[in-house]
Amino acid sequence: MSRRLAREELFKMVFESEISGKDLSIILDSYLERENEIELNEKGKEFLTEYAKGIIENKENILAKLDEKMEGWSFERVGNVEKALLKISVYEILYKDTPKEIVINEAVELAKKYGDTKTYEFVNGVLARFV
Repeated sequence: MSRRLAREELFKMVFESEISGKDLSIILDSYLERENEIELNEKGKEFLTEYAKGIIENKENILAKLDEKMEGWSFERVGNVEKALLKISVYEILYKDTPKEIVINEAVELAKKYGDTKTYEFVNGVLARFV
């Protein structure tokens, strides 16, 4: 299973956390309990778990960095799709060695799939300020 699919599953979890108000750790635990329904291989599950825990542990710093880069916007005013994609992407940019172009491209592709017309442009613009 590809990292792209794992990233998409992570997006769904972070999105669920945004819309439900539930802590991401609760959603991660619930997700892992349904292991037989998950289409990810072991590497995909490791990616998902590592990134979800990283986002949880570094949430305050991620949000602070986003506030710095979101000129004219406050994170709270942004839609849930955008919030989820930005949290994941900023975590990956700040804490992982993934090339920034790949992080941004993956976020833009997910934005095109799950957001509206302007979502991918907004996400791309915010993330471009990180590079």
